[in-house]
This record gives sequence, C-alpha cells and structure tokens, in this order.
Amino acid sequence: MQNFIRVFFIFFWGLISTGWSYTPKEGNVTANIGPFIYKTNFRGSDSGVQSQILSGTGLLVNGDINDRGALEIGLFHMNKYFFREKDGLYKAENTDLIHITMGYRRFISSLISVSLSLYSSYSLGDPHTSANEFPADQDVDTSARDITEYGFDIAAQYELWSLDRFSIVTDLRYAYSMTNKLNERSDHYGAFISLRYFVQDKEGTYRSEQK
Repeated sequence: MQNFIRVFFIFFWGLISTGWSYTPKEGNVTANIGPFIYKTNFRGSDSGVQSQILSGTGLLVNGDINDRGALEIGLFHMNKYFFREKDGLYKAENTDLIHITMGYRRFISSLISVSLSLYSSYSLGDPHTSANEFPADQDVDTSARDITEYGFDIAAQYELWSLDRFSIVTDLRYAYSMTNKLNERSDHYGAFISLRYFVQDKEGTYRSEQK
C-alpha cells in the first residue's frame, strides 16, 4: 500500500495547478465522488492468508461552518474483509457494506485539510468465507456477520488540481474499529480519489469569485 501511495502522488503531481484553490467560507456546500481504494490492516499470516487491495465508491458532502472548518458526511460502498486468529489458525470473511461517516473537517491551508469522524457500517448481505483454517466442527465468527459496526475515521486531504467549481482531491484515510472481536483485524486504510464539485454558497448560488 505504501508503494501505491507513492506512485499515486508522483503520477498526479503534474496535474497540480498554480491557479485557483478552494477557499472555505460559511455556507459553502461541496460534494466529492470517486473511487475508494482500500485494504484491511492485516499483514498476512505465515500460512498464506492475505489481505487484498480492493476498490469501492465514495461520496463526501461538506458544509462549511466558517473559513477554517466544515461539517462532513461520508458514504462508502465496500466489500470488506475481516480476519480473526485463534491458536495460530486464521479465518477470513468478507461482506458488502455501507460505511457512513459523520464528523468535522479542518482546513490547514488552501490545499490541505484533515478530518475526524465517527463511523457506522451496515452489512448489505450474507458474509462469504475466503479462508478458513479451523476444523469443520469449530465455528469461529468475524464481524462480517454483524449487522452494524462502529469506530472512528481519520483522513488527510490534498487538493491536486482545481478549475472553477471543479477540483480533483485525494484523501488518505484510516478507519479504526471500536467493535472488533477478540484477536480480529478489521481496521482499514486507503486512498479516496475524488472529483469535488462546488454546489452552492450561503445564498444558494455560485460565484466565480469564491475561488
């Protein structure tokens, strides 16, 4: 994952514009949509159980409360893997889920911002077992079978390019689970690469001088 992040930034460095960048202002509303590339934070087992790099879709909506911060709501569709260990044996299960975040974004500069959010995730169907080293008579479950999970999301965002009411930005994100089972790995991290659209200002309009 570290190599992917390095390549990503090198590839997009040439897109960075020296022109406009987003300026937060009370009442501004923006929306981000794009692919989310992620991986469960599990280094893998000696027996070969591995965590895959996967892709989903994300949506963020921000409402600026002043010139330094915004309230943020996020929604991510994922096929997430959960890994559980007991006595040196591992089980991996995955399930489709919706990952919803609600929190606060702080703008450090015109290009960089960070956010902290609470999240809840909701399973969309039955879990699937991708690896199971336990005997058939030993049922070891993972959080993939739970209806709801909770935790914290932290993210750092960088604006790569901007023109008029459109921007390309990337978030490096980490989700810390508060509902892990014993000896379970279900935190995930990844990059959200999105197109940000300036929806409206406080008066419900858009003016080019916002930029």
